[in-house]
Amino acid sequence: MKNPTRLSHAVLVVLVVITVIVFAAFWLVGFNMPFMDDPRFNAPLLTDVVIAFVYLMLLLAIMAVVLNMSGWARRFFK
Repeated sequence: MKNPTRLSHAVLVVLVVITVIVFAAFWLVGFNMPFMDDPRFNAPLLTDVVIAFVYLMLLLAIMAVVLNMSGWARRFFK
């Protein structure tokens, strides 16, 4: 098994790279498209992707907390 520090560093790097890619695509692909009802506003194409990505990260964080707390509870109540 890998060293936990190296594993957590690799996970951090992967998450940062994915985040940079998602937000770069958001800003660079169709960001300045005018909103159909009021052209003074923008209607970026990849807004749904960013919202789904944020929800996915939130879900993963909640799952990590639950898994960590269940492991802690198993060790504590043994």
